[in-house]
Amino acid sequence: MSARFDGNGNHGNGPRMVGEPTVWDRVVVDERLHAPPLKPRLLVTNDDGIDAPGLRGLAARLAEDFEIVVVAPSSDMSGTGTALGRLDSQAGVELRRVDMDGVQHAFTIEGPPGLAVVSAGLGAFGPKPDLVVSGVNAGMNTGHSVIHSGTVGAALTARTLGIHGLAVSLAWSDTWHWETAFTVARSSADWVLSHVGPRIVLNLNVPGLPLSGVKGIRWADLDEFGYLRVATADIPGERIEFELAGSTAGLDPASDTALCFDGYATVTLLSPVQPLPFPPADPTEIWRPTSMQTTRKGSPTGASESRGWLQSSGSRG
Repeated sequence: MSARFDGNGNHGNGPRMVGEPTVWDRVVVDERLHAPPLKPRLLVTNDDGIDAPGLRGLAARLAEDFEIVVVAPSSDMSGTGTALGRLDSQAGVELRRVDMDGVQHAFTIEGPPGLAVVSAGLGAFGPKPDLVVSGVNAGMNTGHSVIHSGTVGAALTARTLGIHGLAVSLAWSDTWHWETAFTVARSSADWVLSHVGPRIVLNLNVPGLPLSGVKGIRWADLDEFGYLRVATADIPGERIEFELAGSTAGLDPASDTALCFDGYATVTLLSPVQPLPFPPADPTEIWRPTSMQTTRKGSPTGASESRGWLQSSGSRG
C-alpha cells in the first residue's frame, strides 16, 4: 500500500492538467483509524527500526492507556535527524502493516522517522495525533548533537506540525534496562499532554539502571556537543555500534550528559528552528542587484552604517 500527499489539497477527483499525476493530500490507510478517539491519540515511532525492542515495549506500555498508532522505519534509520528522505509523488510512500504485541495498528514505512511523523500529521493514519513519542532509543541523545538524532528529529518534526513531541533515549549499560525507560516515558507522556499553550518538545534521557537505582529526574542544560550513539545492523546477526562524543562531553555537571551518567533521568525542552533578530545592517552588503540605485559617491545606500555595525561587531569578537 502507498501514501501520497499534496499540500495543495488536491484530492484527485477535480480538474487537473493533462499529464498531471493524481496525488492526494491524505490517504486513508485504514478507515477504522478515523473513528473519533476516546483517549489521547499517540503516534509512536523511532529511528532504530520496527523490530527494535525499545519501540515495541514502549508502544505496548503506552497502548494500555492511550490510542496508539505505530509507524516506524522498516530498517535502521539512526542519525537521520529531521530528514524526510526522497519523496516521489508518482511512487508514493510504501507502507506495510505488521503485527505487534499489545498494539492494534502498526506499520512500517520506507523512510526515516521524520517522514512517519509528517505522514501522520497529514492524516494518513487517522486524526492528527496529540503527541508523537519517539524511542526508546538504544543509547543517549544529549547535547547539541541531538540535531543529528532521528529519535529527537521525529519529536522536532512533530512540533513543526503543531503536535507535542517526546523523544526518549536510554543510556547504554551491560544490560538494557528497557522497563526503566518505559516507566519514565509513560509518566512523561502525561506531563507533556497536560501542557497548555504552544506545543512543546521534551528530550528525555534515562540512565541505564534498574528503576530502583535511578536517583531522580532533573532539568538539564544541553551539553556542548553531547553524546550520540548510532547503531547499524549491516552484518546479519551482528551489530556495529558507533559512539560520538565531544572531548568535553559530561564535564559540565549541569549538562544532560553528566546528569544522566550520574544516575538521573534528564529532561530538556527543545525549541524549533527560530530566526535570530535582524542585525542593524543593510542586506545589500551581502548582495547588491546591479539595477539598484547608488549614492552620488557610488556607495550603496546605508553601506557606511552597515560597515560601522560590522566593524563594531568584529571588535567585540
